[in-house]
Amino acid sequence: MRIISISISLWFKLLNGLKRRGEGIRESGGFLLGKPGESKVTKIVFYDQFDKTVSESGIIQFKGAATFFEYLAKEKLEVLLDIHTHPTHDTRQSMSDMKHPMIRIRGHIAIIAPNYAQNFFIFPKQCSVYEYLGNFDWKKFKTSKMPIHLKLF
Repeated sequence: MRIISISISLWFKLLNGLKRRGEGIRESGGFLLGKPGESKVTKIVFYDQFDKTVSESGIIQFKGAATFFEYLAKEKLEVLLDIHTHPTHDTRQSMSDMKHPMIRIRGHIAIIAPNYAQNFFIFPKQCSVYEYLGNFDWKKFKTSKMPIHLKLF
């Protein structure tokens, strides 16, 4: 398991984007991207940039995969992890989360942030972090073993 690093400024940008998109009433989400083979987040894109209807039902239903993967190829980036919000402080995976991974590749990391990201600031340790094991099976990380760190750079 590699450690993913993200600058505090990108983390703020991510949280603000989730907060704005969810408007305190629906889930929102995004992908944290980096250069292939590296572990530093260099770009954030939100699900609604590739699928305008992604949150219309109140939960995430992403239909923009083809456009998104074309974007990754064009920009020469890869997905380091994805993040989406839940309505309360409960960041356990729902059955829908388990059955619909955003990236269906073993080892993919998914984060769930609390309270539709409406808090002033959310530390990574306030989120739940899961690793996709394949076959719709997931491993949850303990707070002490989280694969994401905020770094000032």
